[in-house]
Amino acid sequence: MKRFDVILVLPYPHSDHPSFPEAILKRALEAEGFSVGSLETPFWQKPESFAILGRPRLFFAIVSGPVDSVVLNYTSSRKRRKEDLYQLGGKAFFQDTPSSVAYKIRPDRTTLVFANRIREQFKDVTIVIGGLEASLRIFAHYDFQEDRIRRSILLDSRADMAVTGMGEKQVTSIARLLERGASPAEIDIPGTARVSAAAPDFQDFVKLPSLESIAGDTAKLMEAQLLHERAVLQGKGVCQEQGGRWVVAQRSETYSSKDLDHIYGQDYRRTHLSRNNLTPALQMNLFSITSHRGCCGGCSFCSIAMHEGKQVVSRSRASILREVEKMTRHPAWKGFVSDIGGASAEMYGADCTQSGCDKPSCLQPLPCTHLSSITPFLELLRECRKVHGVKKIFVGSGIRFDLFLRHPELLEEIMIHHAGRFLRIAPEHTEEEVLRLMRKPFFDTLDKFVRLFESINRGLRRQIRLAPYLIVGHPGETREHVESMARRIRALGLTSTDVQIFTPTPGTLSTAMFYSGVSPAFNPLEVEKNIKALLRRKSLLTERRAPLASRNLQHEGSDHFR
Repeated sequence: MKRFDVILVLPYPHSDHPSFPEAILKRALEAEGFSVGSLETPFWQKPESFAILGRPRLFFAIVSGPVDSVVLNYTSSRKRRKEDLYQLGGKAFFQDTPSSVAYKIRPDRTTLVFANRIREQFKDVTIVIGGLEASLRIFAHYDFQEDRIRRSILLDSRADMAVTGMGEKQVTSIARLLERGASPAEIDIPGTARVSAAAPDFQDFVKLPSLESIAGDTAKLMEAQLLHERAVLQGKGVCQEQGGRWVVAQRSETYSSKDLDHIYGQDYRRTHLSRNNLTPALQMNLFSITSHRGCCGGCSFCSIAMHEGKQVVSRSRASILREVEKMTRHPAWKGFVSDIGGASAEMYGADCTQSGCDKPSCLQPLPCTHLSSITPFLELLRECRKVHGVKKIFVGSGIRFDLFLRHPELLEEIMIHHAGRFLRIAPEHTEEEVLRLMRKPFFDTLDKFVRLFESINRGLRRQIRLAPYLIVGHPGETREHVESMARRIRALGLTSTDVQIFTPTPGTLSTAMFYSGVSPAFNPLEVEKNIKALLRRKSLLTERRAPLASRNLQHEGSDHFR
């Protein structure tokens, strides 16, 4: 049997598509001359399932997926989801298992389960963990499904080291260092973390409250979260004592446009490695393009800035155009690009003209004057539309409606050329007290955007509807806030709403609020945790009611809210 240099282990079929982490890691390693095997959907109840490809020459790399496994496996009411869109047919359970028990294909806390199974089979093999799940569980964190503080995933998984953030540069560096004879305990490169017996030099690292202090005082999780966020923004390392040992994370790795052009320019086949039919996730993303990484929005409930970084790093226009041209030669191509974007599509090409800024958000309460124009995205879309064989390009990524107020020409172009029946926006809420905690723009901004949207919409041959995404149950929200939100949304004439109950996810500021019951200023917050009460709040927004008759009446009805 061929002995691979690196073996990727993942709980779903390997997608050779640049929207999936396993594809990027495999292509990056192969471009450096390393051989890479991919162990898909191992039956994790049996350690021998992890030995199918043998022992790697350098290391196992565990890829749990683009989403935290507990977040993917459970609803906000802690009910087990019955489907997994990353599996063939969307099926979440193994078929024909050796016993009558229906085992999940993707176990809860996939990373640590897989790592421990590998360790049972190969005692001294090097194990590297990474991805969103590992990045946000590096330090003491709140686990919503278990309703408790858990220690570092590095300790529970017994992995040798973790890659934090986007990881292709780190993984290739680790492979090169191990190839030269370095041990995992000697590898301290940017964008990695490991467990150490000794404390690091505190002049170079930000020290978080210990695991024990957080477990004994809920407010300490808020303190730790704020320190961690500030350290990442300042480009510093972070450390935390846990049970007499130290979890030490080096400063974040930096990526450039050249780095992104290199990795996204690889020859992806946009199919599975070992399957003919496609999973729902790959089918939905088959003709999508990642134009940039990072997000300068800094929303409290979102993990993107902590994982990808606040700084937006964009690919060159030439690189994206080459990818569009490649897609037109795909056998399943029908002329439609499902998305060109990133965390927020129109942030493509957005740069900050101020150095050394450690503000967590460039957009709240208003867009910063140092944030550059978003017109590069407009120019990109125009160039991509000219590619021969392209019938239509949709913007499927999220968009920041507040940015359109400065650039109405981009909104009009998207509505004319790049929207379907709906344009999806994410105001999340309407009440200032909650929006301030969320780090989202206030209601007045949404009101102005809806006016702008409708003024453009009236001149279009094909009418488009706004589809807002809303959250109930965020820390600091009361039932009265939701009642007011329902009135305001209806007054704006927005009737098609996607409403979700807030779900605490590891490593976010909103989760720290949920667990600690205090705001970032350490003021007490109301936190509703009763699922029945939260479902009642959700029903206030999802009940069907007739929209108001005219736009004039709608604004008259909302005057007292502004």
